[in-house]
Amino acid sequence: MVPAPRRHLCVLLPAPAAKPVEVLRRRWDPLMAARAPAHVTVTYPEETGDDELLLRRAARVAADTPRFRLGLAAVFAEDGGHGGVFLSVEDVDGGWARLRRHLLAPPFRPVGFPPHVTVAHPRTAPDGPACLAALAGRRRGDGLGVGVGVREFDVAEVCHTETTATSFTLLRRFPLGGRP
Repeated sequence: MVPAPRRHLCVLLPAPAAKPVEVLRRRWDPLMAARAPAHVTVTYPEETGDDELLLRRAARVAADTPRFRLGLAAVFAEDGGHGGVFLSVEDVDGGWARLRRHLLAPPFRPVGFPPHVTVAHPRTAPDGPACLAALAGRRRGDGLGVGVGVREFDVAEVCHTETTATSFTLLRRFPLGGRP
């Protein structure tokens, strides 16, 4: 049975921030790294049930939301790496949280996932525990072990994407247009 496509609103990491993350993803989860670029999810399919309402909100909210900054932080894991290995993301200006709050107002039901970038996905990474052992304690300041680390990056748009078992498609871009 083929899993249903998953649609998200997300922030794609810009090249300078994505480069060291993609090195890690290609090493520890080549299947997911080949399928989808490094990103920070803003809304998950489990939180929404009405794509039309979500996309109408996204257009309105993005137009009123100023650019904001995110920063890559420390490596963390779920269930000793069996549940995935992630890079925590700092919401420098609080923009990610504000965006989620507006997008996921009722009738949607937000879940408590913190902002993160997945390094080793639990469904596709061959060895999450080994990934965690290799990366435990790494932080952005040490370049995450793959070169110069990026402290922060600007977010200028939110993307509506679809991920299937074999592909990643960017369906629509929502430029952030509000004044700071």
